[in-house]
Amino acid sequence: MSYDEVAAMIDWGDKSAHYTTWNDLCGVLAEIGLSVEAPINTSRWSDIQGVAIVHVQRDHFMLYDAENGLFYDPAEMEGPGVASDRVPTSYLTVYPPALTTATLR
Repeated sequence: MSYDEVAAMIDWGDKSAHYTTWNDLCGVLAEIGLSVEAPINTSRWSDIQGVAIVHVQRDHFMLYDAENGLFYDPAEMEGPGVASDRVPTSYLTVYPPALTTATLR
C-alpha cells in the first residue's frame, strides 16, 4: 500500500498537522494485516528488538529496524540512517502476517 492509502485509513479531517494515537495506529496496522502488541515505554534504543514503530521525543514517530540498525525517519528525506539523535519514549513491535500453508502455495 502507498503512504496515501494508509494515511487515508486515519481520519485526520482538515487538520494541517497529522496527529494520531497509538490506538488509531494499532487499528490501521491490524486492518492491513500486521500483528502488534501494546506499546512499551522505553528511553533506550537498545530495548527495541525487531522492527518497531517508535514514538520519540518532540511527539514524532519513526520506524526502527533493530536487527539491521537502521532508522527510517520521515523527517529525514535522504533515506534510512544508521544513527539517531532522537530519544525514544515508547515503541510498538510490528510482526508480519503469519505464514499459512495457503500462503506458501
